[in-house]
Amino acid sequence: MSENIVYVKDVSVKLKNRIVLDSVGFEIEKPSLVVLVGPNGAGKTTLLKTLLGIIRPFKGEVRVLGLNPFKDGLRVRRLVGYVPQKDRVSYETPLRVGEVVLMGVLLRRGPPRLISREDMEAAMKALAYLNMEDKWDSLFSELSWGQQRRVLIARALASNPLLLLLDEVFTSLDFESQERLLALLKMLKEDGRTIIIVEHELDPIIGIADKILVLNKSVCLYGEPHEVLSEDKLKPIYPCLRTVEKEGRQIFILGDRHA
Repeated sequence: MSENIVYVKDVSVKLKNRIVLDSVGFEIEKPSLVVLVGPNGAGKTTLLKTLLGIIRPFKGEVRVLGLNPFKDGLRVRRLVGYVPQKDRVSYETPLRVGEVVLMGVLLRRGPPRLISREDMEAAMKALAYLNMEDKWDSLFSELSWGQQRRVLIARALASNPLLLLLDEVFTSLDFESQERLLALLKMLKEDGRTIIIVEHELDPIIGIADKILVLNKSVCLYGEPHEVLSEDKLKPIYPCLRTVEKEGRQIFILGDRHA
């Protein structure tokens, strides 16, 4: 069990007296990129928060990097980078981009949280990955939505995480930023990192995905793209499923926009 990067067994979560996750189980056994999709209300964001130990299931077992996130939450969050669908950066405090990215390093430490030269270099390097290093002194609140998303991704990368959880990070990114992020994710995977990314559509991320997990409160499908991507398997989950041809390959348009 400890060899698995992520181990989830028979996990059920209830929020406001409603079952959000029902007997969910899957394993990620090696560094890879897993795309998590599912209809609106399927529990995708809830699953990410459960892996982080933020939401506790009423039954089941969870291990992340060999740790129990409900007993070792601080250790887990020091090893995991997380970009939520909605950020928690306060717009009342005039934070600059560099300060936001440095949070990714400092919040994973105990006091005193002193900034070192290595921290500054890690933060700048993370911004450079997203082509945002020239925004170091810019006010975060004055950036466009797409630029803010890139800064938050850099914040998650600055701590050099072993596992990266990304919740709809491609939303509002222009084509160039999407291509840059795809190249970055590919590089991180080749470097031995594991990435779980929630997306409302499979394109453009499908080209570098190792596995696809289709969630609808429980696991409907989980496997390599060629095992999951078929109209017969996806149509019961996505009644409005459409397929189109793009550059000689079949693209599955799920029509889902939210986690």
